[in-house]
Amino acid sequence: MGKFLLIIALLVSFLLTGCSDKGNNIKTVAFVSLSSVDDNTFNGFKLKMEKFGWIENENIRYIVSGPAQNVKSLPGKVKKVIDKKPDMILVSSTPAAQEVKKQNTGIPVVFCPVNDPVGAGILQNTNAPEGFITGVRLPSGDFKRTEWLYQIVPHIKKVLVPFTKNDLCSLRSISDIETIARELGFTIIKKPLDERKNIKEFLKDIPENIDAIILPRDSIVESKIESFVDYSLQKKLPLSVPSYQQVQKGGLYTYGFIHSELGKDAAIIANKVLKGIKVKDIPVKFGSAYLVLNKKTADKIGLSFTKDTLDNAKLIIKY
Repeated sequence: MGKFLLIIALLVSFLLTGCSDKGNNIKTVAFVSLSSVDDNTFNGFKLKMEKFGWIENENIRYIVSGPAQNVKSLPGKVKKVIDKKPDMILVSSTPAAQEVKKQNTGIPVVFCPVNDPVGAGILQNTNAPEGFITGVRLPSGDFKRTEWLYQIVPHIKKVLVPFTKNDLCSLRSISDIETIARELGFTIIKKPLDERKNIKEFLKDIPENIDAIILPRDSIVESKIESFVDYSLQKKLPLSVPSYQQVQKGGLYTYGFIHSELGKDAAIIANKVLKGIKVKDIPVKFGSAYLVLNKKTADKIGLSFTKDTLDNAKLIIKY
């Protein structure tokens, strides 16, 4: 009888262990994001992770609860993720990365993307990250993106730049835009966007005499991309956007990043983290920038791209 009970106890113990993540050696990665555009980052991440041999529900499990949609919702969403004690957190956008750092107690974190991790207070040293955070930062494309605006629309005199107050990455992006604008001889008109107010109210107050709109790298501003696209088409204004996905949604062009490609860069880092390499030994990685054009949008606003511009484009959206 005693042997029988011992066998039963061992069997129960084996089954319980076998059903646990640790027993199956399954790693858990939680994804935290601010807006739905970050889903493209996560999709690229998963594809690259599969190539590294991380197969969902076999040796890796993902915790995805959807985008926070606004900064106010981030603290509660991040707390729920941390309470689940994942092996790693993949976090997309600067505000989300800042909130994860604020609440985290030591879970390894890979951000993708962040514009300026040092300026945003997320890291002090991108070459040897201190603590538990590393990741992918955006390519320094705002200088070149502003130059492309002038090449595409050489007659511009006044360009609107909407932004979020106190967003350090947004202010850094605007600083780069202003530097090139001064050299090229056109004026930047900065207009703060209050997240508490309806975007329609913001658009109603836009000056009538602007020649183009350029969106900085600002997660909150970028989350309103559909509204800015509608406005630019209505007013027939060139709209410069930070990423490829925003060109897909109707922005005129970008010299910027492709979310899915950044996600693949993040997977390279995550693969190292999950295999036990310490975060401090994984430098922050720069993403790549590409010129992407939307010919359909150009036709709608009555603009033609030059041959040189078309020749330099990595992608051209025609339909």
